[in-house]
Amino acid sequence: MTDNDVDDRVARGSRNEETRQRNLALMLSSVHSRGSLSRAELTRHSGLNRSTVGFLVAELVELGLVLETEPSAERRVGRPSPVVIPSPDVVAIAINPDVTGLTAGVVGLGGDVRMRETILTPQIMTPEDAVLLTRDFVTRIAAELPDTTRVAGIGVAVPGLVDERTNSIAVAPYLGWRDEAFASMLEEELALPTWLSNDSTLGVIAETHYGAGVGCDNVMYLNGSTSGLGGGVISEGRLMRGAHGFGIELGHILLDRDGAVCPCGRTGCLETVVNVRRIWGAAGRGVIGLDELDALYSSGPGAAVEAELDIQADALAAGIASLACVFGSERVILGGHVGSLLEARGDRIRAEVERQSFGPLGRDLTIVRNGLRERMVHIGAAELAFGTLLNDPAHAPLFHVAELRVGVKR
Repeated sequence: MTDNDVDDRVARGSRNEETRQRNLALMLSSVHSRGSLSRAELTRHSGLNRSTVGFLVAELVELGLVLETEPSAERRVGRPSPVVIPSPDVVAIAINPDVTGLTAGVVGLGGDVRMRETILTPQIMTPEDAVLLTRDFVTRIAAELPDTTRVAGIGVAVPGLVDERTNSIAVAPYLGWRDEAFASMLEEELALPTWLSNDSTLGVIAETHYGAGVGCDNVMYLNGSTSGLGGGVISEGRLMRGAHGFGIELGHILLDRDGAVCPCGRTGCLETVVNVRRIWGAAGRGVIGLDELDALYSSGPGAAVEAELDIQADALAAGIASLACVFGSERVILGGHVGSLLEARGDRIRAEVERQSFGPLGRDLTIVRNGLRERMVHIGAAELAFGTLLNDPAHAPLFHVAELRVGVKR
């Protein structure tokens, strides 16, 4: 049925409901992104009148999605306005499978990471292994969370290509996963709605909402992990995805046509040089955690590591200069391994980017480290799980933690 088939009388009624839904979504999304806003600030930001904002906030309170508190002393200017904050009882589960194990977390509205843990595995896990590890994590945390907790769902940060048409993993080369219906597997095991997206796409979402990209409409993000070099781009305030979600694989631009073969199957990709595994090899220490790199680089790591840092800094700068010609970003945010590389070789990277860039594309570009550090991917994954709730606060399903305690496959 098309819009023209709908009776005018029904359409008028539905538009009122749609307006209410949009306004509720606006209120909740505003509080979610800012952490706390007074009613007066919500009125100012939304353009709605004060009484309408009051009714909408009251409904969100009744739905258990926000709380109202008294303003702090510094906010008591003129007539005090109640402060609206996200309810601590609404959370999402965030999952990130990678080659060394599975990182799992619980994230509240407002980007509040409540808990985060990494479960190391002796070998690269299969999708079935990842499902079981996720089930065990959810079972454990369900016993620890307050009885009033409600779960929006599961968001998964995937180190690979995600097919948005089928909510499935097309290929995660370092994990060796291909054509995996991973969301369906988790939903069958846990009976919680599950969404997937590329880990670096989620990283740029998190950084622009809560981290180093706040206030920027044109952001390029690069993240170095044990699964290579990923990226995400915000252009004119909009997330770039590509057809079916397959675009913006920034680590796979050509750096050296005579270079090494990449796990993606191409030759000479940027991530074959800008790669934390090469640091492991230079250090001769086996696996080094991403959270250990800063200490390694600042402690006099030895000639081999110093030389490798120079090589990777120059390659990263060449990649950023090329990408700047495509996207015209105002800010580049570097996370994970390349965030630590920026700390160690920041002056060299910035100078090389400016030298190799086309005119003002390099001169006007700021290059910074990600603000959220290790919380970034989980905050981004939680945004997936919160999406339905933020779009339709009155009707989106939430799952009481008591249901998760009963067990899986409810």
